[in-house]
Amino acid sequence: MDGLTIEFILLFIIQYIMLLFFSTYVLDLSWSKKQLLTILLIIFLPTFILFQFFDAISILYYLAILAIMIYRKTRVVIHIFHVFMALIFLVISDNISSIVIFYLLGGINNEQLTFFSFTILFILLGLLFAFCYKRIAKYLINRWVFHHYVSYILVFLSVITVVFMYINIMNIDHENFNESVQNNLAMFLIYLALLTISIFVIVFLAIKQFKMEQREQEINNFESYVASLEQINQDMRKFKHDYVNILSSLRTFIDDKNYEGLHTYFYDHILETNHQEQLNQQAMMVLNNLKINSLKGLLTTKILQAQSHHVPFHIEIVEEINDIPVDPIILNRMVGIVLDNAIEAAREIENGQVRVAFIQINEAILLVVTNKFDESTNIKVHEIYQEGFSTKGESRGIGLANLRQMKNKLQNVSLNTKISPPYFIQEMEFKKG
Repeated sequence: MDGLTIEFILLFIIQYIMLLFFSTYVLDLSWSKKQLLTILLIIFLPTFILFQFFDAISILYYLAILAIMIYRKTRVVIHIFHVFMALIFLVISDNISSIVIFYLLGGINNEQLTFFSFTILFILLGLLFAFCYKRIAKYLINRWVFHHYVSYILVFLSVITVVFMYINIMNIDHENFNESVQNNLAMFLIYLALLTISIFVIVFLAIKQFKMEQREQEINNFESYVASLEQINQDMRKFKHDYVNILSSLRTFIDDKNYEGLHTYFYDHILETNHQEQLNQQAMMVLNNLKINSLKGLLTTKILQAQSHHVPFHIEIVEEINDIPVDPIILNRMVGIVLDNAIEAAREIENGQVRVAFIQINEAILLVVTNKFDESTNIKVHEIYQEGFSTKGESRGIGLANLRQMKNKLQNVSLNTKISPPYFIQEMEFKKG
């Protein structure tokens, strides 16, 4: 095996490892030994064989299978876009390295030095692009959450860009290699610029729509809050209207000296009925310590929802909560999923109840939601976040899977789930700063 063949194999291995590393680093992935062996057997080796027949175009097989594996691992469409972007930046790194090495070492007839210098520069540029790209991607992901259609559009644009880039690569003029590489680099940068402009336009429109939905959500939550206050006011007027009838019914027992019947009637009917109303009214009063209107509207709606299903709903907010450092729509979606699951679980058993607490802890806010659940379901923590899992049958269980996906996109949010029969406990910590 001659030196050129060895260099070719080494370069092949390095470039394809860099593509795997770029994608893994940007997406914060981890691979088991079994998965790495699968990558070696299903991706690396077949790509190496295909390269002998189809040259550079074989990378499309590598890219497609890697994108599929990552999507199956994460179930996030936008991750496919990041894989294709990794290839785009590495191709640009390859071209820049070729041009720089040609001008620096073009007059030196030392293939080993040229190969070593090219490889080092390619790796350094790849690492630099990966670092910068991850910071930009994380900023956008943490700041905004987009609809799925945005992910599909970005994937489509990145695929088209890669196809055009490799059409240029396949048509390279090997007799004027350096000049062709320079022309390709110019074309690649134009493709990247057009792709970047397209992405910014799409993201701008998506952000605009996101803000409109956010405003609409805030209005809906405020309307729910106002409606709940009106409901409380009606309940109070109803109580004032009925209290004379209540006293009249008590008078009958007193006049007949039927104290045992009075005791039963008072505790089983009047006190029990008023107890639930008092709990709900107390919960509403506690909400005064929550200064986030959109979240207050959501909690008000859930209190009324629990009341309609005769589920006791307790809230504790000892200190004022003025701000939670999460986008209001995302925050409402996360809290709404947790509360919906808690209320639903409490409905299914006797003496079910839901308890919610907001706790200030140094530079963080801890939300704890506790509910009783049916112990016969035998649920396990590692199962409940799987997409499609539910104790209610098929086509359910999407909520907690969505909750996990939203949490994974937020660096300042942690989620802890505990099962201590008969209680199911969800803890969400929101870190400030």
